[in-house]
Amino acid sequence: MDFVLAIPLMNRIIVPLYYTSTFSYGYDSNVLKFSDEEQIDSISEPWVLGDNEISSSVFKLGTKLNYIPYLFDNHETKISFKLNYSDFLATSEKKYFSYSFKISQHLAPFSWLKLSYSLLPDIYLRDYIDKDNPVYIPDASIADFDSSSVAQLYVSSFFSNEVIGISYSNTIPLKNSYYSVMYSRQKQFYNSEFNEFDLEMNNFKIGFFIRNLKHFKFSTNYTITDAVNITLENGQFSSSYKDRGFKENKLWFNVSTGKKYSPYFDNIGFSLSLINRKFTSILNSDPLHIGRSHIDSKISISCKKNLMKNIDFKVLSSYRFRNTLSDESFVEDLKSFKKYDFFIQFIYNSNLNFYY
Repeated sequence: MDFVLAIPLMNRIIVPLYYTSTFSYGYDSNVLKFSDEEQIDSISEPWVLGDNEISSSVFKLGTKLNYIPYLFDNHETKISFKLNYSDFLATSEKKYFSYSFKISQHLAPFSWLKLSYSLLPDIYLRDYIDKDNPVYIPDASIADFDSSSVAQLYVSSFFSNEVIGISYSNTIPLKNSYYSVMYSRQKQFYNSEFNEFDLEMNNFKIGFFIRNLKHFKFSTNYTITDAVNITLENGQFSSSYKDRGFKENKLWFNVSTGKKYSPYFDNIGFSLSLINRKFTSILNSDPLHIGRSHIDSKISISCKKNLMKNIDFKVLSSYRFRNTLSDESFVEDLKSFKKYDFFIQFIYNSNLNFYY
């Protein structure tokens, strides 16, 4: 500590700013996460799509800034900021920014304390019927109206996702390996037409990172989530018979290897996530959620290659499948879906050195 204090303050805070820029282009086979049944229905009922297509090309830009002031001797302090933009080219409304901020303080070998914040302020989900609209037509009488009247009932649904988290990591009795624990508070708030679905969530996560093998890296984590539908029975008609609260368990696993086992790439990674969600509704008037659960599976692969000094190339792809279980067969058909995506990505790494 005495050594650090001997360094002038300006020399400790005026340090290089490291940045990473990414450009991605790819394809998403099911942007709106439509079930097979909904995709068939959209042919005769195109209003359920809104001004969108089922699949779309996707364009993404991202930047990350890392600022590492020299505050404590032998203990790194890192401040990170990320900004990302996504544009689904075949949709008029699914275009959004996301932001994240993290402060990481090194405590000891493989031991860190991290505070994080992320915000996805306005993401388009899909078009739904606003059941609090005074002109809402109950399902049983929709047949009495022509298609143009039904189409006017559909409204764009947007939500914001905000997460505040704290995590701690430390070593385990394996060389170069460690564990981490994290708690985060998450909010998902919808636009005014659909705020009956607003959620607040508590997330608890524990992870293990195994780095004692020469050519392989293994990572896994397990997350428990408790989500409460905070606008349940808030006076709106739509909130009186529907509870979107749930409890969820997520298991994630990743393995990656370097050049020895990937002759064309510098790194190949494979990951698998399994999510088991059970809705907590006990309302007999809520067939959409009562007794409903699902298994959401996702398999991902990535391949990375260094092209030149500061530029990397990456190929990413994933396949996702959700299988829904419910006492009602129509819910199983409606809420199950599958999708895949494929992206190519260019990554540029550099720094701004304020001394030169």
